[in-house]
Amino acid sequence: MNCKEFENRIPDFLDDKLNKKQANDFFAHMHECKDCMEELRIQYLIKEVPLRIEDGESFDLNSELDLKIEKTKKAIKKRSAANTVIYIMEAIAIVAVIFILFLVFTRGR
Repeated sequence: MNCKEFENRIPDFLDDKLNKKQANDFFAHMHECKDCMEELRIQYLIKEVPLRIEDGESFDLNSELDLKIEKTKKAIKKRSAANTVIYIMEAIAIVAVIFILFLVFTRGR
């Protein structure tokens, strides 16, 4: 991912719309490019400050962004693990159906 692609993905990240591959590419670039990390912080501030001022709450947006990044990384890992379990369960179900069909057809002979 280059800097332009990263900048184009920032709104999707902020709105939790990145898929696993996009998020992994996003985070990899973010960790290697300080300028893009700064751009992410700026866009996060631009999005969040008006909402927080309106609510009258105190806030630490830098810490909140760091927390959002970590939560997103954990969610991606959980989704990836869940998908792996689903694929394994599907494979087991397919093998079971094949085995049952094998038993039905070999006993019928």
